[in-house]
Amino acid sequence: MRLALLAITLLMNTSGFAADIASCSDPEGYAYFPETGLVGKEGSGWSADRISGGIVKLVKLSDGEYDVLFVDATKDIISARGDGATILPLNVGESAFSVLVVYPGKTAEVFTFLRTTSGGLEFLHVTSRAGDEVPIAKAGVMRGPCSYIHFGEL
Repeated sequence: MRLALLAITLLMNTSGFAADIASCSDPEGYAYFPETGLVGKEGSGWSADRISGGIVKLVKLSDGEYDVLFVDATKDIISARGDGATILPLNVGESAFSVLVVYPGKTAEVFTFLRTTSGGLEFLHVTSRAGDEVPIAKAGVMRGPCSYIHFGEL
């Protein structure tokens, strides 16, 4: 159902999209929550982190810029650019591509989409969230499988 909703949303906005680059899902990993903001000493520390049913899509817009679309824990579809992020490509290779997603004063994220040496496709998501406007600071790393990555469309 979530995939169908994401597909419908993308179809409704296709005029702004030039290429669908990657589709990945179900990120899981670990996060560290420091004792700051709404997190007290008893709530700080490391914990397993996952977004069950989470989806991440990388798209290249018609103007050559990139956007990261994702379905998060709230099950909403969010455009990183639409949510105020600046997205910068970090590296472009034959089997790996990374973008830096910056929400000024709040969060920096790196999404890396890659082909493994055994031919699998996956993504890595590294997050650093902190700042005066952030009630719950977090540092995390997650990974998930990808159904496709079109390196030739970068």
